[in-house]
Order: sequence, then structure tokens, then C-alpha cells
Amino acid sequence: MNVLLMSMPDCAPHFNAKRWKPPNLAISSIAGNIVGHNVYVADLILRRDRITETVKELISQYRPDVVGLTAMSFQFATARRIAGIIKEINKDVKTVLGGYHVTLMYDELGKDETSAPFDFFVRGEGDLCFNELLEALEGKRPIEGVAGVSFRQNGNPGAAHGGGFVHNTARPLEDLARIKIPDRSKRIWKGYQYYGFTLDIVESSRGCVMPCNFCSMDKMYGKTFRRFSIERILADIANAKQHGANFIIFSDDNFTLDVKGFEAICDAIVAAGHHDVRYIIQASSVGIASSGTLVEKMAKAGFRIVFLGIENVSEENLRRMKKGNIIEKTKLAAKRLHDHNIMIVGGMIIGNPDDKEEDIARNYEFFVGLQIDFFADQILTPYPKTGMREELLEAGLVTNKFDYSRYNCFWANVKTRYLEPDDLQFFRWKYNKKYADYICTTPAFIKNYPLAYYYRHYFRRPYLRLKKKFFGKEISEREQYRRDMEWAEAMNRFF
Repeated sequence: MNVLLMSMPDCAPHFNAKRWKPPNLAISSIAGNIVGHNVYVADLILRRDRITETVKELISQYRPDVVGLTAMSFQFATARRIAGIIKEINKDVKTVLGGYHVTLMYDELGKDETSAPFDFFVRGEGDLCFNELLEALEGKRPIEGVAGVSFRQNGNPGAAHGGGFVHNTARPLEDLARIKIPDRSKRIWKGYQYYGFTLDIVESSRGCVMPCNFCSMDKMYGKTFRRFSIERILADIANAKQHGANFIIFSDDNFTLDVKGFEAICDAIVAAGHHDVRYIIQASSVGIASSGTLVEKMAKAGFRIVFLGIENVSEENLRRMKKGNIIEKTKLAAKRLHDHNIMIVGGMIIGNPDDKEEDIARNYEFFVGLQIDFFADQILTPYPKTGMREELLEAGLVTNKFDYSRYNCFWANVKTRYLEPDDLQFFRWKYNKKYADYICTTPAFIKNYPLAYYYRHYFRRPYLRLKKKFFGKEISEREQYRRDMEWAEAMNRFF
């Protein structure tokens, strides 16, 4: 059979969609574990400007028998539209929905008309499950025996048996030793990038055991942590490099849950000669602060950027998120990383139940005080099935319960006891704007990208100021905010 695997083009407005074009690791991994079929991988983030035309061209050129689509919650509406386009072209093409949203919401989706364009769901890890589904479609095994699959029965949504879908038993977590590395050769297009670097994604582990109640990770993996073998990790890196990558993101949920294991990976990367590329990881302040030797090994291995889960400067907000009082550990982690010229993307969550404007401002001031290099400033999002969502619903603070297309951490879907959603949206914009000139001026940034710093500081920013002074129209703060939000609203408008 011909199998087409597609990831969605939706990108959170925090990111520059022209310079941030990552491949989807999940569908490349599924491609690497399909046996005996023609497989094609289409990351639609590379074709954001012409989605409908691209989908039609893909169906015409590759004539798939099965199309797999992966979607997070904010991407589901796009996945549904694309599946609908496919069915209009050829109703006999089997469409399969996978990813976080359907894993969390399969029961609700199975009973709702929004599931109409889909024939199957894959819940949980799809690496091996998808191949088993293909075997079932070939008649090699009963569909009822494929754990993790939901399949349509009796036609339309609203029928018997769970609203048209039968949900097979949940799939146990996979033995990672059975999962082959991604098959990057199946990708149809090139052009993955991160600000001029050729980007790829690998993984060294799956899962997180931390109790953070704003995160839905445990619904995919449970409260577990599994590590791939070092041999497999190195093979994955080597394969990414063979396909041109010189900047690699580790997709691990929390790289520092196993500090000794992380140190061993750093040593192995150096020994294998893979420290000639740059790496980005996601880590906890507690993990980074827990070892006096880890960060030095990270620097030697090529780790250049760490997404650090700082979240908030308020002890009360950290307690509510079940993060614990990590403020001092955050300070220590930031110092250790910066001492080795490793840049920090600071995770910040605002819009907590008792937030006022001054509380939001304090977070930005705290980040500047620590010389955090980039701000990942997010508005608290009530993701499906999370403990935080239940608490916010009970408190009457969720203002958008069901339009999941806005669940990308940029839009305000909640209010606080003192601020309405529009206030939260404005204050995030206001303080992000206030510190815009600070970004890319930190010592760690200058050490890593001196030419970029001098270009921005001595040419681009003075040029933009002069341009605004002599040619720009004076507009109010609120008018600029309105224009920026209109741009953000249009960013993922594909149809």
C-alpha cells in the first residue's frame, strides 16, 4: 500500500514561522517502523502558504491508500479540514488521526461529528501501532486486536458502539529497544531550519515523572521515564547529520530526570565526534542545579540552548502548579549554564488565578535579573484532562472551554480573579514588547553569536528607529497591540 504521513502546519504565534521549521519526529519514526509499504512523509510546516493546493497535489502524486495525520490540540481543526479535503478527492482513502489531542480526547471525538473525516484513531505511541494497523487493513490480523486503535463501526458518528467508534484496549508503553530510528529519507521536502541552521529532531528518552498539573504528558506516557540506549541515540544523531542537520533538538520531555545518564550521553557524543553540531534540550532547574559536573559536560558535547522550566517567580503560583519552590535552584541553574556560555530559553507561565499586572511584571523583571536569553512567555492554558484545567473550571476561570485551536499558550483562554482574558493578552504583549530590545543582548548570546549581536545592535535596531522616526506614522500603544493581534490571528488561517 501507499502510505502518506502528514504533520500539521499550525505554528504558535510565539515563533517566527519563516525561520522556525522543525520536522515532526513522530511521523518520521512511524515511517522508520513500517514494513513492506511505500511511505511518504509530508511536514506541512514547509508549505504553510498553500495548504489546500499542496494536499491535493500530494494525493494526486502519491495516490495513498492510507493517510496518517498527527495533531496537537491547537492543530486538530486543521487536521479535520485536511482529512475532509482528502475524502472529497477520494472517499476510499483511509484516514488515521494520531497525536496528543486524540490520545486525550478519543472518547469525546468518537461521539462528535468533528470525527466524520477520520476512519481510525491511533492513541498513545504510534511507532509500532501504525504498522499493526496496516497489517489489519491487509487482513493479516484482526483490527479488534490492535491495542491503541479506535475504528469506525456502523457508519456515521452518533451510531451505536461509542458514537461510531470502537475503542480497542489501551496500548501498553512500547519497549524502546524495538523502535527503529526515524527514516528521514521518506521526507518529501527539504528546508527544515532554525534561524539559518539546518534543523532536525532526535530523542533520548520519553516521559516525565514530575507532578506538574498544567502538563498533559502523563496522558501519553503515564508517570514513567524510559531511556533509549546510548547506541541508538548516537545512531539517531548520526542519521540526522547525514541528512544535513547542524542544529539538533532533543524532544525529551525532561532531559535531566536521569542526570548520570545525561552525563554518559554527553561523554558518548564527544567520543563519537558528534559535538560538531549544536543541541537544544528541555530541562528542569532542579536537574541542572543538582550536579556540579553536568553543565561542563554539556558544554563540551555541544549543548548550546536549554529550555529551562522556570515557570514563575511566585512561590504560591509554583505551589499551585505543583512545581515546588524552585526559585533558588533556578538561580543556581542559570548561573551554571551561563558560566559555560549555554543560552537559556526561560519558560514563563502567566495568568495564574491570583495574578495582577504587577505579578506579571515581576516575572519579566526576574528573567532580566537572571539574564535569561530568550523568553518563552506563555499564558496558562487549560489543556484537556489536566489537573489544572479541573481546578480552573471549578473556580470559574476558564473562559474558552472548547475552541482548542486557541490552546497554543499564546492566546488567553482563562481569566484571573483580577484580570479578564483581554487584560492578560494585552499585558503579555506589553511586557514582551517592553523587553524586546533586551533580547539578543545577553553575555551568553554575544559569546555564541557575536556577529548577530553587532548586526542587530549597531545596524538593524538603529535603522528601524530612524525609519520609524522619519517615515513611520505615530500610532498609540493600543493600536499597535491591535495590529499585532490581527497578525497573530491570521498566522494559522489556511483555508
